[in-house]
Amino acid sequence: MRRIRGKVAKALRRISGAPFASPTPPEDAALPVAPELVRGDPFLPPELEREIFELAAETDTVFDSWRQRVGSTVLVLPRVCRRVKSWIEPFIYRDIALRQSFGGVDPIPRFLAAVDSHPPSFFATHVKHLYFDSMMPLFFVQKVLSVCTGVVVLGCHHPYSSLAPLIASLPLRRLLLAELALPTTPETIPPWAASLTHLGISKTLPADPPAAFAALPTLTHLAVGYDALPDPEWPGIDPVLVSLFPACPAVRCLILVTEMKTDYKWALQRLRENGFADARVFVHLRPVMDRTWDGWWRPAPDMFSQAEDHLNSRTW
Repeated sequence: MRRIRGKVAKALRRISGAPFASPTPPEDAALPVAPELVRGDPFLPPELEREIFELAAETDTVFDSWRQRVGSTVLVLPRVCRRVKSWIEPFIYRDIALRQSFGGVDPIPRFLAAVDSHPPSFFATHVKHLYFDSMMPLFFVQKVLSVCTGVVVLGCHHPYSSLAPLIASLPLRRLLLAELALPTTPETIPPWAASLTHLGISKTLPADPPAAFAALPTLTHLAVGYDALPDPEWPGIDPVLVSLFPACPAVRCLILVTEMKTDYKWALQRLRENGFADARVFVHLRPVMDRTWDGWWRPAPDMFSQAEDHLNSRTW
């Protein structure tokens, strides 16, 4: 990998005459929109030139995966020239996680500025994975979803009812919401319900799970936040979990997501004391909810993959 990156760096220097490496941009830095550095005809055939830049973007190391979704080199590549910008910007915006960093820069005005500086078709075409943390206000989520109309993986902490018109036509495969209450008539059920495979509910379980999940025939993975249980402190939490399986007959992995060690230990203790043992259920501890939920689209194993690994290695 180091040898490949070295060759890419050498080729980039020959093409652009600009330095390849760049320090990590400051938190308040906007995405690079500097004037074009390269003029005239390309030095290499366009197909090869594009492949080199895309390889540089794909292999760029992400040193701080919590704050930044792409490597620092990727953020400066659009400065090389307009054609490179048109190749690399779709890569930058493919996976978006919008969260409020305490003491940092507010992401809302920055991202809205990016939306205003691009044609609507750009975000509709290129944004595929989109996550909003629990601090993102509803108006902002609605604004972003109004332009990101090609999203296949969506996570946010607002109820379905507040977003239904905006996500009805999305080609969703994975979805996280605070609560889910789909319409009951066939003509009003969103098209993605027939093909959704992964669902997360972070705040409130449906009062009638069979009715709520009847429209999700392909659902195989379900994650439920600990706070979404009707009464997390009630000792008999296992009947609640078991009751979800008849409602979702295709589910092969059910995760109870806990954010605190006390909740994690309490859930395990209650299940063990009640003699609960189901090969499909996994209690998952991640200290920060966002790192659990937005892990759905990371290159590293997401929480469902981790849960399946644990379930497959379980001896009981």
